[in-house]
Amino acid sequence: MIRLARTPLLLALLAAACGRGDAAPGAQQAVSAGALQAPAPSARHSWRSNPAGATVQASGGDSLVMTTGPHSILWDDAAGELAPPYTLRATLTKREGRLHEGVGLLFGGSGLEGPESGQVYSYFLVRGDGSYLVKRRQGAETPVVRDWTAHPAIRRDGDGRGRPNELEVRVGDAEAVFLVNGAEVARVPANELSVRGRAGVRAAHDVTLSVGGFAAAAGAGQ
Repeated sequence: MIRLARTPLLLALLAAACGRGDAAPGAQQAVSAGALQAPAPSARHSWRSNPAGATVQASGGDSLVMTTGPHSILWDDAAGELAPPYTLRATLTKREGRLHEGVGLLFGGSGLEGPESGQVYSYFLVRGDGSYLVKRRQGAETPVVRDWTAHPAIRRDGDGRGRPNELEVRVGDAEAVFLVNGAEVARVPANELSVRGRAGVRAAHDVTLSVGGFAAAAGAGQ
């Protein structure tokens, strides 16, 4: 029997041959694992506005910039209707617009794509003088639920433009709680509002509004 000398060269060749047999499965497993760990793509929104003349520029994910002529509403057409309990929130910054023009959230919406005479929704606005408003649209009527009220939690306009304000609405079966920058500003009985339907944003006349972190989902919030 011939014995092969275990020279360094021979050992290297043997290691290489064995490595070829094991490397391919290992490499394939690494690729597969990497594919499984890849982050999921950001949630996509299908924003619609009414009137359609409002300009909406999505900046990725849940952020956008909208510019209005007349007052406008905006909602995610890909999202379904909400029923209590649910929470919606967004951070709103008025880039351009007069002090008294309000911006905010809408909820309980139906008929949003049609004329105002057929629209129903509730809305929660803030404006540059540091006050908030809660109203309801019922077709051509817009009854005031809570009139403009100043609150120290609301950041006022400064240097000719708006400051960011985080708005949140927690809608339950019995009442809705309204918060600005984490501070509760109002509680309203649910029977004074429209609470079942779509959620979105409402902006007044001639406003450029930055919307960040828009979210509307089932749950009462914290």
